[in-house]
Amino acid sequence: MPFYRFQIDSPLATQAVLLRVRGLMRESPSILQAIKESFGKRPQGGPPFIGTLDGTTFKMRRDIRYRNSFLPQVHGNVISAPAGSRILVRMNLHPLIAAFILFWLGAVGVGAVAAFMSESRSIQSVLIPAGMFMFGIVLTAGGFYPEAVKARRLLEQRIATGA
Repeated sequence: MPFYRFQIDSPLATQAVLLRVRGLMRESPSILQAIKESFGKRPQGGPPFIGTLDGTTFKMRRDIRYRNSFLPQVHGNVISAPAGSRILVRMNLHPLIAAFILFWLGAVGVGAVAAFMSESRSIQSVLIPAGMFMFGIVLTAGGFYPEAVKARRLLEQRIATGA
């Protein structure tokens, strides 16, 4: 399953970093607000993330204007370091999406192996489940990793450099 981990070192104190993290996110919108925002009534120039901050840990996701089921869930922890602060960040898929992808890959993987092991195998009976397996991997990675890199870039720009 897609997983991405990194750390950001900042010369700022822990509380200053936490203030910047709080400035990067807004609370999750209510159902009515989310419906309104889906029809283009979203405020311009808002924070780039939706999430929560609890003590020195945060959980957020990017606030995007399009659908992406593979959008990384960003989990972070801010700790004190000798030269300022260190932000430990990990990104992963939403648990329900991860469960679905595991089910998909497992089912088509078993199908591909069964088709390959059967005595009356044809090239189509092996290629179709194998192709679906590869499609699942490419779809998941292609939706997750570009978004993870964008989220990392935003965090590094706004926390480490102080922009």
